[in-house]
Order: sequence, then structure tokens, then C-alpha cells
Amino acid sequence: MNELSAIALTVFATFIGAFGSLYLKKGSATLHRNILKVFSNKKLLFGIFLFLLSSVFYVFALKYARLSLIYPITSLTYVWVSFLSIKFLNEQMNNYKWTGIMLILLGVFLITR
Repeated sequence: MNELSAIALTVFATFIGAFGSLYLKKGSATLHRNILKVFSNKKLLFGIFLFLLSSVFYVFALKYARLSLIYPITSLTYVWVSFLSIKFLNEQMNNYKWTGIMLILLGVFLITR
């Protein structure tokens, strides 16, 4: 695996992590104080699984690329979460949020150059 593959793996990991956040949000809607019911909350458990899976991909990416290159790319998770929130949670975006997304994308582009 080369550095470019590690970057692609990191981007993939951020996408999976964003879906993990989405499922944690959906699972939190039915969260109870009873700790045993947490273990039967399928959406919450799936969100945790996705976070763990994204971490595995991230660790493999770290093996083949510099931390100073890979770590800033993880900020793409914020971009994916924003898009998923619009699509699946009907959340609204404003100009400040769009500007933030553009700045994140610009930053990732500059870091990977």
C-alpha cells in the first residue's frame, strides 16, 4: 500500500465514521436510562460498530502514511455528517455551515498537496 492508498482508505474511514454518527443519533432517540436496554438498541449498536470499523481502517492507513498527512483528512467526517444530516435528518444548512464545509475541503486539499 502506498501513501495515496492510505489517503483513500482514510477518506473511506471518514465516510463510515459519519454513518456511525448518524446511527448514534438515530439510536439516541430511543435511549433509556436502563443500561440493559442500550444493548438492545440496534441503531445505537450499529453506530458503535461503524465507529469501530472506521477506526480499523484508520489504523491501517496510519501504518502506510504520515500522521501529519492522514490526521487532517479525518476532518472530512464533518463534511459527510453535514450531508447525511441534511439527507436523513432533515437538518438545515446556513451560509456559515456551507462556508465551514468549503474551508474544510480547502484545508484537506492543501494538506494533501
